[in-house]
Amino acid sequence: MKSHLLNNKHIYGLILLLFIAKLFFFMGYNTFSESPDSWAFNHFVTELINNNFDDYIGERTPGYPYLVYLLNHDKILVVLVQMLMGMITAFFWFKTLVNLNFSNKVAFFVTLFSALYLQNFFYETFILAETFMLLLNSIVFYFLLNNYFEKKEIIVEVVLSILLAILILIKPFFIFYPFLIFALYLIKKFSVKKLVSVKLIIFILPMYAYFSWCSFVEEKIGYFEPTAYFGLNLAQNCLYFAEKGPKEYDYIIKPYVKYRDEMLKNGEDASMAVWKVWGGQHLAPKYTKFADVTNQFGKYAKATIASNLGDYFYYAITNSWFDFWKVYDMKPLMEFQDNAFNSVISVINSIQMIIVLILKFAFLLLSFYYLYDLLKNRKINTIMILLAFIHAAAILQALVVYGTNAKYAFPYEFFMIVVVLLFLKEKFNWFSKPQDTSQLE
Repeated sequence: MKSHLLNNKHIYGLILLLFIAKLFFFMGYNTFSESPDSWAFNHFVTELINNNFDDYIGERTPGYPYLVYLLNHDKILVVLVQMLMGMITAFFWFKTLVNLNFSNKVAFFVTLFSALYLQNFFYETFILAETFMLLLNSIVFYFLLNNYFEKKEIIVEVVLSILLAILILIKPFFIFYPFLIFALYLIKKFSVKKLVSVKLIIFILPMYAYFSWCSFVEEKIGYFEPTAYFGLNLAQNCLYFAEKGPKEYDYIIKPYVKYRDEMLKNGEDASMAVWKVWGGQHLAPKYTKFADVTNQFGKYAKATIASNLGDYFYYAITNSWFDFWKVYDMKPLMEFQDNAFNSVISVINSIQMIIVLILKFAFLLLSFYYLYDLLKNRKINTIMILLAFIHAAAILQALVVYGTNAKYAFPYEFFMIVVVLLFLKEKFNWFSKPQDTSQLE
């Protein structure tokens, strides 16, 4: 028993410290938080409880709402479970760092620093899917960075397939994961034989989950898509060249430009202008259902983008992609009752956000270095795997939607820090286990 405790003291110490920190935060905050996006989750949970989807408008996928449903829609219980998820996430972060040949001590302090990042605590108090997504992403990366591409174990592929399916049911955006995983597997020491591999198992459940849900949505709203948001999100990318769309879409363009200009003038978040077009019923009486309106938004967006590709890519890079590298702050959406507690939290949060912003900037600079290294040595290693996922997410998110893009980086911020640490370990032999002086393979 003594030997077991000594061998696992860092894990137990990590869990104990996080438990105390989360308990302290919960007692100081003592409530749950809701953002504008929470409404759709709560509405879906109500539909699950009533087993009645007659009012379903295609707003959300079932992954996160089903979890809330299993917790009886008890929002304080959801917060407590999400805090537990945060501790499990930290466990996988620690194990990942140890597997990457960081010393237990370094893995402990890096994980503790990352897990005590207040944005983690903030998200855990919200009726939002970010904490659940962070947990699943962390488990997926734990498998991928643990010699996954050298292994051919059916149980690992099945577990990954399940995890990816759940991720896709939480957020369909993650549909690119199995394709990227298999592409990296093929690229790493390519051979024709690898085209038929046990790793194809990772496609089975994700594809089944995605297409089954799309079929359900089509049955309810008339469109074969995971949610009704895609057209609206795509239209958000047209914000700064909205007036350049085809004249046949003037019924969308005119109110869109009007709201955009008003919001820009007032210093508001203009990415929400297209939502005001929907809210103002500017497509009525021909289009009144949310799904029909967003479908028209999608048609308008595709036509506008097709005829203005230069503008599309320019703003996708300078707005959507650039915003991904900022740090999104959830605190303004929270209400603290204790002013003293709120002040302390505010100071700590501001310092942490600056540190994370610096680390994200360092990661971005290192990305250019490793791109050069990839072109030079053509090696797929741990860092390349992380770069592939993080940059794929940044690029795809930028191409699909404009607005609060910094929030979409949240599941990847820890792994950006890992890349920075791996660079220091590889180039300067910092943070390694005492017996480890090897280069990354």
